[in-house]
Amino acid sequence: MCGIAGFTAPGASGDAILRRMIGRMLHRGPDGQGYFHDATLALGHARLAVVDPVGGAQPRVDAASGDALVFNGEIYGYRGLAESLRARGVPLADHSDTEVLFWLLRLDGIEATLGQIDGMFAFAYRDGATGTLHLARDALGEKPLFYAQDQSGALLFASEPKALLAHPALADARPDPATLRAFLTYDDVPAPATGITGISKLPPGHRLVFSGGAARVSRWHTLPFAAPPRPAPSLREATGRLDEALQRSVADRLIADVPVGVLLSGGVDSSLIAAIAAKQAPDLRAFTIRFEQASYDESSHAAQVGHALGLRHEIVPASGADVLDAWHTMDALNDEPFADPSLLPTALVCRAARRHVTVALGGDGADELFAGYSPFLLRRLAPAMSALPRATAAMLGALLDRVPEGDGYMALAFKLRQLCHGLGQPSDEQPFLWMAAVPPPGHAALLTPEAMQASGVDPLAPLRAAIAECPLPGGLEKLQAAFLRLYLPDGILTKVDRASMAVSLEMRSPLLAREVVAQALALPAHYKLHGNTTKYVLKQVARRYLPDGIVDRPKHGFALPVAAMLRGPLRAVLWDTLLSPASPLAPWFHRPALERLLGEHDRRERDHRKTLWALLCLFRFAHGLDRMRDRSAAETA
Repeated sequence: MCGIAGFTAPGASGDAILRRMIGRMLHRGPDGQGYFHDATLALGHARLAVVDPVGGAQPRVDAASGDALVFNGEIYGYRGLAESLRARGVPLADHSDTEVLFWLLRLDGIEATLGQIDGMFAFAYRDGATGTLHLARDALGEKPLFYAQDQSGALLFASEPKALLAHPALADARPDPATLRAFLTYDDVPAPATGITGISKLPPGHRLVFSGGAARVSRWHTLPFAAPPRPAPSLREATGRLDEALQRSVADRLIADVPVGVLLSGGVDSSLIAAIAAKQAPDLRAFTIRFEQASYDESSHAAQVGHALGLRHEIVPASGADVLDAWHTMDALNDEPFADPSLLPTALVCRAARRHVTVALGGDGADELFAGYSPFLLRRLAPAMSALPRATAAMLGALLDRVPEGDGYMALAFKLRQLCHGLGQPSDEQPFLWMAAVPPPGHAALLTPEAMQASGVDPLAPLRAAIAECPLPGGLEKLQAAFLRLYLPDGILTKVDRASMAVSLEMRSPLLAREVVAQALALPAHYKLHGNTTKYVLKQVARRYLPDGIVDRPKHGFALPVAAMLRGPLRAVLWDTLLSPASPLAPWFHRPALERLLGEHDRRERDHRKTLWALLCLFRFAHGLDRMRDRSAAETA
């Protein structure tokens, strides 16, 4: 696990620029840094040593051929691949997955290598014979990769935008108004956009080929949706196969030369991963956050799991001051528009885990693969809601203004207002509108005409493209495709990567193994959503390891008391940030609309927690971008 960066045509100042870029990402790789450059390419690597601490250094370069690699992530099952390479006569120099990936790329080429590896990765590989540079990102987007081209045609890439912003070619980068409406809709910016002019994000399952000054991006992975076989496997057969696949996946993800633990929320997903891991690693450590506000706290459930499994379980209390400290930490690292507040508790539990382990397993991916989110249940209402006129939404919203406000987890009025976002909209699009900070019909009231024109791209286009990727006719599978292509990589996995890398912790997700994904997407829909039971087949696996009380407990998100925070410890920074005339975003937003949102929320007239949190994150991102540009200017002066 690490941070990578590089660029073509380095020139005389290439080494100094590369070191500045890597210097922006030392949190991703505190155990050592490596640099390489020649006349055509500069490569840098900040290393978190997890596998083969002695032999796994990067960049990996063959001086004779010019082949070169920098790689962020893990290749699972690499020991078996190493044996195959040795059988082919390859003299492997060390015991790292980096060496295995390097040789696979050299011998088999990019396409064949991507087809045979299972892992989380982002890498850059130069074929010395042709000079072609290949970038690639893993199938589901566990590891990030950003890139840009300067005016001369040179290609730049890095694990985080802040590293790219250290390059003088991006000295004029600004917040991108074309992404405003997408951010307000999704709480993030779907790939390939980033929210920064001139910088793109390589989408999951895509590769970039750079040759002759031209960059060509193409998809190498498609979601493996498949019609269930006839006859379909019995529930018992499907449960057994999934159990075996998860056991293999967990075993692969426990391999490390450093201590490994598990993040335990108390929900079925992380509890199942902890249970399987505990059987394979009896001395496993688990980590849980305990919140002060009861409606947000799951630590008692996690404690029940920890006791049942015999884990070395640490429950870390998180006070309001701790949450505020996490906000300041993540705000300082913020270089993307991102508004999921669960970033903060994720950062806190990662910080607690990092005191004892370098790698941790989590349960991410279960809800997308096995239809676990509430929209999978609520989509049954979508056809009826689609038939209602948009005017009904406004009328219901006015009625909901009379419902007493509450700051608890998923307060009633808050949930009902979010559902109103879908009224009168196409059924397939409603679930994402229910989650929107500001649904598209509300954008014009918040954005100036100039901003609306600059952000004229249909914000729902990424959603429609994701839905279209599913070849099956079922609505449940199409919604899965949308969550797997949008919410998982740009939301969940971005959150996990940033929170864990902020403290140099490597997170691994056994549920995202290629074998598990393929099984999940070939199951009959009723094995995923069975009546009102979500994640049905996964819960059948969980019953083999966990008490029924844990398996059947209602889903509880990893949340914070955002509504209260915006009236309390973050009130001053919220008001100052959103209403500052010096903000680069000030010309894009109607100030009276911002003042109304702030005032209504402050007076408890209406709960605007989701909208205000998104706006705070967006405005702080723009402020941080200014700060990073100023730092770059000072470094090059």
